[in-house]
Amino acid sequence: MNPTKMLQFFESRSARGEPLVLVTVCETEGSTYSKAGAQMLVDQNGVFRGMLSGGCLEGDLAIRAQQVLETGIPQTVTYDLGADDDELWGMGVGCDGVMRVLLQPLRAQDDYAPFAQIADVLRGHTAAEIAIPVEGESGGTLLVLVQPPPQVLVLGAGLDAEPVVRFAAELGWRCTVVDHRQAYIDNGDFASALATHCAPADQLGEVLDLSRFDMAIVMSHHLASDRIYLRQLAETNIGYIGLLGPHNRRERLLADIGAAATKLEKRLHGPAGLDIGGRGPAPIALSIIAQMQQKLKSG
Repeated sequence: MNPTKMLQFFESRSARGEPLVLVTVCETEGSTYSKAGAQMLVDQNGVFRGMLSGGCLEGDLAIRAQQVLETGIPQTVTYDLGADDDELWGMGVGCDGVMRVLLQPLRAQDDYAPFAQIADVLRGHTAAEIAIPVEGESGGTLLVLVQPPPQVLVLGAGLDAEPVVRFAAELGWRCTVVDHRQAYIDNGDFASALATHCAPADQLGEVLDLSRFDMAIVMSHHLASDRIYLRQLAETNIGYIGLLGPHNRRERLLADIGAAATKLEKRLHGPAGLDIGGRGPAPIALSIIAQMQQKLKSG
């Protein structure tokens, strides 16, 4: 699920007062594409954002969503993904798992609850548990842990920063790009970035609240600026700090910043990126994003 795209989808429909259906995975057994808490949104035209299977169930869910919108009554449906036939509850997709799903209407007159609360979390910086009432035989309340999309600080707006921002945006991450050169900001393709800023390197902490970022990549290709960036990042709690360039450049920069280097020891990844092979901006960007994802997964 790309949380940023889901949020944009919700905001565009709710701004027009259009109804939606929230689909939430309540529980699963065995091997399934999604686990409990996964969600998707479906609008009144059957267009959806989010994915709960490899494309096997979404068509059926879109049809059921229209029924929910017509009646205003939530539905629960159980999919036996391991069944060998195409009966109603057996989709025959061979995933060898069972998935129970809740579909509930989201309407303007109800203030789009409960997704409005989920949207607030996605816009912010702090995770939260959202209670979703489950009607039907089992009833009760499903607690969904909602994580806001990670915020990534890209320090440097060269050509190689562009694919970093694009790949991050595809994952739903929110990127902020900073460079001290106005021409780099003006000429770069950063349409998918949350924001861009032109500011001297030593004013980074004045321009931005660095405590809001989860990850940072230093890639200005300017030794003096990278040195200043690293000094400031050393004083933050940002969990992943990537540094572009070879090992000897990293060692030179760490020597230059002196005692601040000790605060970066467990967080600094330089050269940034996993060793996946390939040359050029796109493969390097892919390796960096892969390493960031690995860091997010490991915590």
